Amino acid sequence: DFFKNIDPSKFEWMNKDEITPGGTTCGFLHARLGAIPRVNYPKVKVYVCVKFAEVQPAPRGNMAVHCGGPGSLSDCVYAMGSEMFLGPSAGTYNVISFDQRGMGRSEPTFVVDECMKETHDPELLTLQVNYLDEQSVRTASRIYKQRNLECWARKDFLLNSTARDGTTKSYHFLQYSGTRQLAEDIERVRRLVGDQKLSVYGISYGTTVMGTYATVFPNHVNLLVLDGSTCPDNDIVDWIDVLARSMNQRIDYFIASCEFGTQCGRKNMRSCVNKLNNLLQGNA
Repeated sequence: DFFKNIDPSKFEWMNKDEITPGGTTCGFLHARLGAIPRVNYPKVKVYVCVKFAEVQPAPRGNMAVHCGGPGSLSDCVYAMGSEMFLGPSAGTYNVISFDQRGMGRSEPTFVVDECMKETHDPELLTLQVNYLDEQSVRTASRIYKQRNLECWARKDFLLNSTARDGTTKSYHFLQYSGTRQLAEDIERVRRLVGDQKLSVYGISYGTTVMGTYATVFPNHVNLLVLDGSTCPDNDIVDWIDVLARSMNQRIDYFIASCEFGTQCGRKNMRSCVNKLNNLLQGNA
């Protein structure tokens, strides 16, 4: 049984006795911080949960899942391993999910005061900013900038390792905790549990994760499911610009379709949309 016989120095189960057909258990992957061969990286702990197939060995093999976010956690196995998502195939896969680096029980963690500065209204759960007011946007940007600088400066994120020649090198955890590193952690687990091809299933941001995995490790993928795909562009400024332009284009298309149609219900839809926007801004 590959799962029970994993080297504990590479993966440590919380309770190995729970590795049973139809059961669910979790553990920590001891992952190298980076992926360049022959570099003595420090290690981090990535929390991983597995929902085992009802029959072992699993008839359909292993499947890695991600619910989206970023921020979805390893408890993804319960939803995405159910009939709601897998239909009649539920119970035929070993379903594997992760607390992405910095999230959930993984260590180091992003859940620290320096990275959690309050930037949202605790009741409305929205950023206290008027996007139509330049000064309000600038104020919010300064809050975000200060939070990010304090988060970056946290000493716990500076990880050290000793090279073979005895010298010490430092690495910043935040530079090794993105989508690429999650894909690499998925691959590490794949190799540990039998080195067989892996089916991967992602929803929303999970499509970026699994798309990245399939791009970096194409020969290790069995089945690929991308549900509710998100833009894979990692340039956030470009992505926001495209998103804003596309929303405006859809609104213009809706208004034009209404004005040139016969079942609009409003004589001046553009005026109606503008009034609705002003009402929403007034109540923000």
